[in-house]
Amino acid sequence: MFKNNNEKLIQGLPFGFRDIFPVEASERKDIEEAIRQEFISWGYGEVKTPIVEFTENISSGTGKNWKNKLISLFDIDGNLISMRADMTIPIARLAGMRVKKDQLPARFYYFANSFRQSPAQKGCKRVLNQAGLELIGAGSVLSDMEVLIILINILRRLNIKDFKISLGHVQFVEGICEWFKLDGNTSCILKENLVKNNMVFIDEMLGNIDAAKAAMFFDLISPELKNNKILESGIITGVKKIDESIKHLINITGFLKELELEKYITFDLGIFRDFDYYCGMVFEIYSPKETELIGSGGRYDGLIKKFGLDVPAAGFALDVDLLHKSIGEPGIFLKKQPERVMLSAKTKDFIKIIKFSQTLKKKGFIVELSFEDSRKINRMPGMPQTDFIYRPDFDNDSVEITDTGKNIKFLQKISDI
Repeated sequence: MFKNNNEKLIQGLPFGFRDIFPVEASERKDIEEAIRQEFISWGYGEVKTPIVEFTENISSGTGKNWKNKLISLFDIDGNLISMRADMTIPIARLAGMRVKKDQLPARFYYFANSFRQSPAQKGCKRVLNQAGLELIGAGSVLSDMEVLIILINILRRLNIKDFKISLGHVQFVEGICEWFKLDGNTSCILKENLVKNNMVFIDEMLGNIDAAKAAMFFDLISPELKNNKILESGIITGVKKIDESIKHLINITGFLKELELEKYITFDLGIFRDFDYYCGMVFEIYSPKETELIGSGGRYDGLIKKFGLDVPAAGFALDVDLLHKSIGEPGIFLKKQPERVMLSAKTKDFIKIIKFSQTLKKKGFIVELSFEDSRKINRMPGMPQTDFIYRPDFDNDSVEITDTGKNIKFLQKISDI
């Protein structure tokens, strides 16, 4: 099955996966630490779940096309298992199994990779580096507010410029299906095309049913729609689900306005997520630097019940890769990295070199040993750059120091360092 040990191995990775070099990994760590500080300040605790779960569990909220979304395999005992496609379902399973009602609300956060299947020709990534939270056991508008405020605080802390959070509501879409009197199959077709943002198809489908209502529907889902016009839509349609969902969103924006956070929010009543566990408020997060969503979230009150505990919940997930790309000028969250020294090491001086490196480290330097007396240090992309090159002469108590940034050299006594 596999090649002989003497033959070359495959020089590549399966599509949708990539390597990460030290500089990017370090910057991501700083991003994650900034996010972690916000989570902790609100009383959230970190949880970790296995990468794989029983497919029956992990597919429970991924919709009817779960086979096209999950990376699955058979366990040694014959059970079908899948790599997690997101963290909401594993945490819902954890809460349903391990949390009791008198311990609620439970506040969890996570940093984890999730894995999703994708057709090779699309070139999509199959591993998502995510950061997120789940608020378990709280179902009021105040809990929705908490989730959104934390999200806004994180994006501001990370210095993401001009981000927007588009708010929608699952019950609005359900109400639209009632308004048009769609049967179950046609409702599914509408929802599937909302996920794909296939508005041309939706316009034709709804227009054939009721052209006047179709025109009104597209007016309602316009992203530029103002609050007062949205509020009027409940009166226009007379459908309870539409009316209540819109009032809920208006209530949220009212709170955010008092906190001077309304500018980050837009309405998009056409949002419908491809994970079918959402039931109430849903939202998507956009950055002008990225064409893809940098995050999403919402309310999923019925999911945890499938695992035993019937409680409401809400949360969000951010894509750390896309957050990294979306950052404008580095914010204060990025730590100033210590200066890096390349210390030239000769075999005869090895013990002295080790002691000298310890002295430099105590002064805050990062010290890397070089066993070649190179006059020039070449670094591959993605690796930390060297700030100084130290070439010690212990016999004469001196060290030649090269400042690589300024391209200058000078001598200093070792005993003075």
